[in-house]
Parts: sequence; structure tokens; C-alpha cells
Amino acid sequence: MKTILCIALLVSAASTAAADVSITDNDKRVTVDCAKDKVVNVVGNKAVITLTGTCEQVNISGNKATVKGSAARVQVSGNENKLALDAADAILVSGNKNIVSCKKGLRDAPPRVMNSGTDNKVSVEK
Repeated sequence: MKTILCIALLVSAASTAAADVSITDNDKRVTVDCAKDKVVNVVGNKAVITLTGTCEQVNISGNKATVKGSAARVQVSGNENKLALDAADAILVSGNKNIVSCKKGLRDAPPRVMNSGTDNKVSVEK
């Protein structure tokens, strides 16, 4: 019985190896390894985040964050954030006064962009 329990615990631990990162404090500087942490949530203000690799999703509801790196999907509902993306497939900006630049799509097509906020600047290099 102990052997079965140990095996179950090991399988459970292996399946939850990829985690999410939630940045809730203000003025945090964080480097996220997207191979380990697939989803990044930024709630705190004035965070500085560097992504290594490509994250599945980045959600920013905090304000005045700076983000550099790549993510398949990016959602920005906070205000006055600055994102310098190397690559993304989808960018949704509903906050205000955000600046988002993206060099390319992750695939052959440019990223899909939806900008429903006010005074946002979203640019994708050709």
C-alpha cells in the first residue's frame, strides 16, 4: 500500500511541475523561466519582468509594469504598462495608456491584436 501511495505522489508531483507565477507585490524585479512557469500574472504595480523562453500566457492587471520577452498570449487590462515583446501570437489590450511593441508572431503570421482601451500604442514590426 505504501508503494502505491509513493507512486501516486510521484506521478502527481510530475504532472504539476509547470506552475504559474503571480506577482502581487509592488516594485518587484523578476526573471521568469517560461519552460518552468507557463503563465505569468502581474497584479502588483511597477513590476519589472523579464521572460526567458516563451510563456503560454502573460496577464497584466497591475499598473506601470515593464515586461520583456515572448508569450503566446498577452492580456493587458492595467494602465501605463510597457511591453517589449520579441514574439507573440495574440495581444489583447483593454487598459489605458499602455505601450506594447512586438517584433513578430510566434508562427509565420503576425500576432492578432485587439486594442479596446484608450490611448494605447500597439505596434508590430513588419
